[in-house]
Amino acid sequence: MRRILPNKPYLQIVKHKYIWYGISAVIIVVSVVALFTRGLNFGVDFKGGTELDVKVKPGTTVDQMRASATKQGLSGAQIQSGKEFFIVRVPKLTADKQDALEQQFKTDENGQVVQARNVGPGWGAQISRQALIGLVVFLIAVVLYISLRFEFKMAVTAIIELVHDIIITVGVYALSGRQVTPATVIALLTIIGYSLYDTVIIFDRIKENEESLTRQSKRTYSEMVNDSVNQVITRSINTSLMTIIPITAILIWGGETLGAFAFALFVGIVSGTYSSIILAPPILASWKETEPKYQAYRERVERRQAREARGEPEPPESVKAKGTTPAARKAGAKPPAAKKASQGRQPAAKAPAAKKPQVPKPKAAEGAEEGAVGATAAVAPKPKSKPKPAGQKQVTSKSAAKSRTKGPGSGSKKKKKKR
Repeated sequence: MRRILPNKPYLQIVKHKYIWYGISAVIIVVSVVALFTRGLNFGVDFKGGTELDVKVKPGTTVDQMRASATKQGLSGAQIQSGKEFFIVRVPKLTADKQDALEQQFKTDENGQVVQARNVGPGWGAQISRQALIGLVVFLIAVVLYISLRFEFKMAVTAIIELVHDIIITVGVYALSGRQVTPATVIALLTIIGYSLYDTVIIFDRIKENEESLTRQSKRTYSEMVNDSVNQVITRSINTSLMTIIPITAILIWGGETLGAFAFALFVGIVSGTYSSIILAPPILASWKETEPKYQAYRERVERRQAREARGEPEPPESVKAKGTTPAARKAGAKPPAAKKASQGRQPAAKAPAAKKPQVPKPKAAEGAEEGAVGATAAVAPKPKSKPKPAGQKQVTSKSAAKSRTKGPGSGSKKKKKKR
């Protein structure tokens, strides 16, 4: 796959989600209309019919037996080969029609009908009932597992995708007119498991990347989902191609019985790969972005992108209003830090000082005042201290205090000891 796509292109899957929704809606509508107008071509196991055990000459093939049945207008006959007998299932026949079919086998393949019996639809109904019970149990287990391993929204998205795949597969059967057999029911159950496997891989990558999505990220939830899909899309396509190749071989050379099973698998795998990559991620992204957390992420990213488009620089962290919502900022509310600072210090309101009336002064007084100001402004320089003669020790406040305590009359004489 890397050689086919060496540059590994980046696909905008989530961005064009409405295109994929429209394509899926059209396919589902066509499938439902075909199902109600044309209906399904149920086989003998579901409608009942006649079953013949035919012993033929050695070397007879299934295609030869089918050719003989087609000559009698029974092209949809189910033929199963055994060791010595062929089991032929056809719609319920009249006595004359059954005799004509037995004669045709005898003429073409020297066949002899050993046993003929009428089969009711009870076996097919039992298979359908058991398959329906298994399907319900499987869906419940899927919801529980994905809800515990990932989250409930991912589980519901996976169920929507499985229903999408089943409807498309049944619609293709209705449009093509292929016969529905027990092998078709088994193939449908196989499709569900395969489609879910592909979806869980993508959801696992989305869950890993979701942990790195924070308020400082430059991506929205939808962009993160799109990145996750592009990271695993090569793996999903490779797995689907490796599965479709042998199924195609069985569909071409596997005969009628295996071909019915392979046809349902082929349609289901193609539909499952499409829905796992194209349909499920956009549904999950649209649903998750209804949460306030991811709505805030999207608003923050859109504001940053608009600022970059206008060429404005990123504001510093100290200027950013942390912990405020866009609605609060529009209303002019202060951030929590500003509120605390304003509550901590509330200066008392000062009364405005009364202005003194200004009395005009005469010009003579003004001149005298200006002269006085000029005289006081010219201050005489401070006289310098006289230098002390050399050799004289400078007296400090500490030494002066010491001399006062040790001078005459200071009372510091020691008392003489009495002998």
